Amino acid sequence: MRKVKGFTLMEVIGVMAVIAIIASVATPRIFGAIQDAKVTAQVQEINKLKTAIAAYYKDTGRYPRHVPSHMDERYHNLMVNPSAAPIAGWNGPYLEAELTNQIVRGGYQDVDYSNSSVYACDLDGNGVQDGTFAFYRFDGVPDSLAEKISNAVDQDGGVTSGDKSWKKAGRIRRYNGDHTSIVIACLARV
Repeated sequence: MRKVKGFTLMEVIGVMAVIAIIASVATPRIFGAIQDAKVTAQVQEINKLKTAIAAYYKDTGRYPRHVPSHMDERYHNLMVNPSAAPIAGWNGPYLEAELTNQIVRGGYQDVDYSNSSVYACDLDGNGVQDGTFAFYRFDGVPDSLAEKISNAVDQDGGVTSGDKSWKKAGRIRRYNGDHTSIVIACLARV
């Protein structure tokens, strides 16, 4: 009689258990790496915007209004000089490619300037608005990623997870100080 070669049920269960253990250890690290890559890409987008608006201001003497999702060329100052009302001194485009919300693909974003309290920038964290700023607003950002972006831009890594002060102060903060998904990046003092 010939003996059939194969794996026993116990061997198969043992291999499946090892695979499950490896997957349970690796999966959080993979997702963490993906989240870290999104944060890094968003910080690069913010730095690219700082350079673009500085060049725009140098050329035109004013700050841009840029809303990537808006179809009207008047709201694409960093990419297009509007033909209906050309901007004097415009020497762009100031961005190589359209802005991308790196956290939520297709998420709302815009560049503007305002002294409204909902866009207020308190760079020193003393609770007082530090003037009017050109800002970049991007939506759909959970606290965990917003805090990482704040740590990268403001170097406020000493903020503990229980302390929410990053939401109201620094260059990266929450819209109106407490919104659950909208982040404001203060780019330049107007």
